[in-house]
Amino acid sequence: MSLTWTPKGGSPITAFREFVTKDGATIAVFQGSKGKRPDLDIVVKYRDKYTKGPRLRTPKHIHWVIDLLLKREHNRGLTLAFVAYLLETYDHVRPFRSVKAQRQCALNFSVPRKLARFSDLDRYGQYSVQFISCVMELLAIEEKTGFDGAFMFRKVLQALADEKDIFSLVSAAAHNGRI
Repeated sequence: MSLTWTPKGGSPITAFREFVTKDGATIAVFQGSKGKRPDLDIVVKYRDKYTKGPRLRTPKHIHWVIDLLLKREHNRGLTLAFVAYLLETYDHVRPFRSVKAQRQCALNFSVPRKLARFSDLDRYGQYSVQFISCVMELLAIEEKTGFDGAFMFRKVLQALADEKDIFSLVSAAAHNGRI
């Protein structure tokens, strides 16, 4: 089943890649149109068990930040290890260099065997570690593909790793740039 999304003022488009997580969420990748390489840009949307109706959700930084804070409250050490893994993922992902690479949209870090050690965190919060990892790997690729010197996404991850206060985390995740 291919998911469709209608950009504002546009016509419906079909996802060219979909990832289904073990908890039943579907993460869809659509053709984007922004940044220095609009032909390689992507838009990430998802549907999970909480999504009502046909509308897809857009992953927001604040959503996964809150989820990771909930996980950290229950298992600080494992959550910080997971955040470190997400930072490592961010640092190692590469931007798309071709339309073929974009269409294949291979995820190298968000595979079950690499995430198994963090599975205990699935008991807390709304999102599974697989869902968070998939979304974050895709968003990191998107950020690196479309914008030279992009750093906001990594900045939020680093604030989590540094265990910044809630105000700082929410500020960073809400795109105002303050930490």
